[in-house]
Amino acid sequence: MTDYKKISRNIRIIYAAIMAAVATMVVLSESNVLPVEGLLLGMSPDAKYIIEVAMLFTVGLGILAALKGFNWCLIHKVHAVEGDRKAYLYVAFSNARVCLLGSLMILGLVFYYGLLENWGIYYTLAALVASLFCLPSAEGVKIELESKPQS
Repeated sequence: MTDYKKISRNIRIIYAAIMAAVATMVVLSESNVLPVEGLLLGMSPDAKYIIEVAMLFTVGLGILAALKGFNWCLIHKVHAVEGDRKAYLYVAFSNARVCLLGSLMILGLVFYYGLLENWGIYYTLAALVASLFCLPSAEGVKIELESKPQS
């Protein structure tokens, strides 16, 4: 018998730790303990443009990989095994996507503070919104583990 509440709790604990890391970075950057503000301001406009475009693609593809990649892993990896291994893989892949989205949030904040560009906040918010789809309830875990999703 699988304990769906425990699985959901484990995922939520990792999510809370990631959000605490993001919040800590904001607090440390705003209080100038972490000196990243304006760190990349001395670069040429061409280099700045290349970084902006690279960030756009990185965040967009990272969000896509986190959400659709998890769905692929759920179909092809998690549902290919049985028993406790299924729950273990589900938690591992869920935590991986939460960590990926958390790293995108931190990358967006580094972009925001480093270049003083508002786009960094937009990238961070996009990853934050996407991460909200990664928090299943116990009932959601039960549905994802017991019914094979459509390809």
